[in-house]
Parts: sequence; structure tokens; C-alpha cells
Amino acid sequence: MKDDSKKQLETMNQQIKDMVGIYRNAVGRLGMSENELWIWYTLIVMDGDYSQQDICGMWSMSKQTVNTIISNMVRKGFASLEVIPGTRNRKEIRLTKAGRGYGEVVVKPLFEVERRAIEKLSEDERTACITSFSKYIGFLKEEMSGYGCKRGLEETV
Repeated sequence: MKDDSKKQLETMNQQIKDMVGIYRNAVGRLGMSENELWIWYTLIVMDGDYSQQDICGMWSMSKQTVNTIISNMVRKGFASLEVIPGTRNRKEIRLTKAGRGYGEVVVKPLFEVERRAIEKLSEDERTACITSFSKYIGFLKEEMSGYGCKRGLEETV
């Protein structure tokens, strides 16, 4: 690995961890888990109707994690689950009035902070950041598909 790409990778990984830390601190103040935050974020900020399966795919969460969080939301009266017609057991998550109110108070201020921060970048900077990061993630997924413990062990033996 070239020294410049090694240094860039180190910097990028540190920046990613820094960003994760920013959200971790935010959820600590909100009194919820990071996974719970992203579920609330999806239901409040993002347009559309979502099932538990949708959220699993969007945020790389396990079915069990999403199910536990949604079940707690239902138990607290914040959400209900409605079977999607024509499916076997796929259910859409619907926020109740209380759930929408809670989510608006918790998630909207965070979204506004994010919006103000990203709007400090120019349109070209935002586009370049998103395009480059998407491309990097695609390449990383491609490279990781061939990576595994067994392969690593064979090379060291």
C-alpha cells in the first residue's frame, strides 16, 4: 500500500469513527440506543412507509434488534403494525399520534442540526462527498466479499 493511500485510509476511518461518536453522544443525551434513534429517524424524517424488513436493510440491523425496538414502541403506544395486503406476514410500521409527537420532539431537532451542518458545504462539495463515499463503499463491499478469516489463516500458515 502506498504511504499516501495508507494515510488517507487512516484519516477517513478516524473521521468515520468521529462521526459515529457524535451520534453516540447525541443518543446518550436522548436516552436511547443508536439503533432506536435510526428507527425513529426513518419514521419521522424520511418520507414513505416502512416495514421492519425495510429498516433492517436500510440500517444494517438484525431482524431481532428491529423487532425488539418496534415491539417496545408498540407496547408504549407509539406505533402499531399493519399487515401489508398481498404479503404473508410483512407489516408496515405506523406511528400513533403519541408516537409522532414523541418522535418529532426527539428526532426533528437532530435532523435540523444535521441539515444546518450539511448546508454549510457547497452543493458541489455535498455532491462530491456523497459520490465519492458511495463509490468507496461499493469498492469496499466488493473487496470484502472475498475477505474472510479462513483466507487470512491460510496465508499465515
